[in-house]
Amino acid sequence: MHLEVNPRPVLLDFASQQSQPLLVESPLTTTSPSRIWVHLDQINEETGPKVALKSDKWIGFKLQDTARVSHNTQLFSRFSFDPTSKLGLDVASCILTRAPLGQDAEGKTKYVIRPYTPISDPDAKGYFDLLIKVYPEGKMSQHFASLKPGDVVEVKGPIEKLRYSPNMKKHIGMIAGGTGITPMLQVIEAILKKPDDNTQVSLLYANVSPDDILLKQKLDILAASHPNLKVFYTVDNPSKNWKGGAGYISKDMVTKGLPGPGEDTLILVCGPPGMMKHISGDKAKDYSQGELTGILKELGYTEQMVYKF
Repeated sequence: MHLEVNPRPVLLDFASQQSQPLLVESPLTTTSPSRIWVHLDQINEETGPKVALKSDKWIGFKLQDTARVSHNTQLFSRFSFDPTSKLGLDVASCILTRAPLGQDAEGKTKYVIRPYTPISDPDAKGYFDLLIKVYPEGKMSQHFASLKPGDVVEVKGPIEKLRYSPNMKKHIGMIAGGTGITPMLQVIEAILKKPDDNTQVSLLYANVSPDDILLKQKLDILAASHPNLKVFYTVDNPSKNWKGGAGYISKDMVTKGLPGPGEDTLILVCGPPGMMKHISGDKAKDYSQGELTGILKELGYTEQMVYKF
């Protein structure tokens, strides 16, 4: 994907949620931080709560911290911005990230662009968190892996996927594989944080091995403290003491663990291409939902009951 060079992105630089602004750099102004804040406050009065994201402009966010979260290639990254602003995400939505990838024949900068779903609370102020699988040949994930605190990633969005509203369905089933857990967590936390949302949530979460299960501790804590959340794990290579499921997600797992087909049922699916093909079929080439196939269709679910992230 090629994009023409834009002016330098606005750069928001905050060392932590509580810190004072260190630098606000814009190609349009060289005014002092205090004058910039006055301008931002004026915008806030006109448009409502301040948000850091822009749908039509690439914004630079500085990396605050990073950590490896599993035994192989998972990276947790926190990016910070104005501690009085929200990121500006709806549930469920993602962001676009980009990194320079050399130049084209005309000397214009080429970019690699990838979507990611933040795992932090959309209402959090001053930061957002990403969970990234680093692939050996992944241009964007390798870029993330090379970043050091203080480095900048350009972000644009949000890109709305599924607009969730409380109690829109009585029962939501989820099938996730690997980092496909990120949009599921966004929806789960949106449901659980609202006491008047009575939606029942059932999650089937597939991974290669027990050590590969991302965010397991967080999911277990949420399930233990919220009776309307049920989580079932399955792995391809179970360990000796593993007590969850074994093997790929099967018809039997879906039948026993998820709500059956019906008007008040919604099944969300997100995972690697092989899993998507097995469960629901992948999205169409134009990124629309595409035809429903796989075991969900075989079990009687319709396209209106399934959403593919």
